[in-house]
Amino acid sequence: MYDIYATDLIMEKCNADKQEINIMVPYTVIHFVLSGEGYINGNKITKNTVFINFENSRMSYHPSEADPWSYIYLRLDGNEIKKAFLEHGFSLDLTIRKFDDQNALFHILALYQSLADVSNADFRKMIANMIFLLFDGQYKVSKITSKQEQHAEQIKSFIDQNYYKRITIDSIAARFYLNKNYVRSLFVKYLGISPKQYLQKIRMERAGFLLITTNEDVKLIANSVGYDDSLLFSKMFKTYYGLSPSQYRSKSKK
Repeated sequence: MYDIYATDLIMEKCNADKQEINIMVPYTVIHFVLSGEGYINGNKITKNTVFINFENSRMSYHPSEADPWSYIYLRLDGNEIKKAFLEHGFSLDLTIRKFDDQNALFHILALYQSLADVSNADFRKMIANMIFLLFDGQYKVSKITSKQEQHAEQIKSFIDQNYYKRITIDSIAARFYLNKNYVRSLFVKYLGISPKQYLQKIRMERAGFLLITTNEDVKLIANSVGYDDSLLFSKMFKTYYGLSPSQYRSKSKK
């Protein structure tokens, strides 16, 4: 078993008016979304999804007002958290995946709640390791896919979750200990476009969504999707959509 421990395992049904939580999280936490919808760092999350935030990273999340989510969340402690996640195919950034084995999850929750002495380290260790057995069951299919497919999916997931940061082909290659030419050819093979093109696609789609759904200044939206230079952002946006950000917003509202 891994040297990891469950410090909390709680089910929560959120109210529609629950305030957004926006903090630098000092611990690793796993949320299993059971029903409803919500948003984590700008990503819409629906039921049968798990999102994982790692120690000392920022997390901003809140329920949907129309259909607030319910979830089971688990906080983890221990010396082998990173090892456990890496060996199960996770990256160490905000991770979002499908998860639909709710019955097994409820069994673990019931076991946790039935034993009053949650201060017992061996018991908390057992609970934490049982969660990783669930991941084994969920992702056993992905483990028999080719290494190339796994690399492509990991890189895509990394870009999806970090599009607002400074990302280059060199930084991706260094992060995954891969050759940058291999990364580029791999991405084109499985997604049909280069990592740079995919990053631009995600940024532009996110920016377009923010222009329609908020009244935020274009400069602020540019910063939120990874552009320090708002003029460069406007140029890239017009190339992508054929309209300037202000024209796009005005046309969408009409």
